[in-house]
Amino acid sequence: MLGIRLLLGLVGIVLVLTLLGYTVSRDPRWLRLAGIGLKAGLALVVILMLLYLLERVLIAL
Repeated sequence: MLGIRLLLGLVGIVLVLTLLGYTVSRDPRWLRLAGIGLKAGLALVVILMLLYLLERVLIAL
């Protein structure tokens, strides 16, 4: 569980840093990197929720 929190925290830190980088330099490459980080974070959340759902279904059987 700690590893999952660390991964989600790392994704959040990457998003903040990329948006700060865009604010300072106005280079659109920062926004592209922020988009990749956001997609990775959302994919991680979806995978975790699917695993949680699978666990609940298996417990119910």
